[in-house]
Amino acid sequence: MRRLPAFRTRVRALGDTSKLLCVLLSCRPALALHHLIRYYYQVETHVAGRTEVQPVPARSPQAIEFTFGAPYEVRRLDRDGTRNAYPIAIIGSQTFRRVELLMHGNIDAFTIVFQPGGASTLFSVPAEELTNEDFEGEAVLGKGLGELLRRLGDVSAFTDRARVANAYLCARRPALDSISGIASAAMKVLSSSGCIRVSDLAHYAGLGSRQFERRFRHEIGIPPKLYARIVRFEAALRRKAAAPETRWTDIAHALGYHDQMHMVHDFNRLAGDSPTNIVRQLDMFVEPEVVCSAR
Repeated sequence: MRRLPAFRTRVRALGDTSKLLCVLLSCRPALALHHLIRYYYQVETHVAGRTEVQPVPARSPQAIEFTFGAPYEVRRLDRDGTRNAYPIAIIGSQTFRRVELLMHGNIDAFTIVFQPGGASTLFSVPAEELTNEDFEGEAVLGKGLGELLRRLGDVSAFTDRARVANAYLCARRPALDSISGIASAAMKVLSSSGCIRVSDLAHYAGLGSRQFERRFRHEIGIPPKLYARIVRFEAALRRKAAAPETRWTDIAHALGYHDQMHMVHDFNRLAGDSPTNIVRQLDMFVEPEVVCSAR
């Protein structure tokens, strides 16, 4: 693992008597896990005097989140109800803005973000059954995650938690793990920022279009066309975060949108708001990968 994780610190005024301090830290996993884990990140916040709302947009990967401080409250937007986040939560891919996180107090959370097919390889969980949901981790993945929660909680430094996660996941790694043709196709979607035709992916995987779509949805959790749309949306967010002076019209052109309105339509569908409005609210879901990509 690289010696020093990159990080971002954001301080934003929320009113006359309170402010949000948000520290985001991220790093790549151990080299042996690169095909299974995309990155780790940690969120440390102190929200005093009020509740901060964090939108959760569409997201392509699965993740496991471990919470040590005050829990987020999870407010469903597709149905009534608010509850506390699970201490260990396995989170599926999200195809729309399904929830908002209500943040207050001292928050300390460490998250493992998976590569395509990574969660299935390590934990034998069908990706499709996780999509647009989150579950209590031990109930789905077994009691061993409780021991990992304890080990992560015994340390507080991000670098130490990354080492603990590396050791646990390397021990779970199958002796003969390999990347499936479907996971390889999904990695091509990521490397192309979603700018690739599904027919080309099916050809690359050596499958007919219907069989490819069925297997892709089972292994990755999302139909391939929608997956590419979400990946392109995420790429647009990263480009803007990495170079805030870049115009949205230039980002739309670079990522193959028909025009800026096409991109605006996708943002409204996947994030529930326009590019200009939503990009300022998504540091937690954009900055960690921007930092890892730059290293």
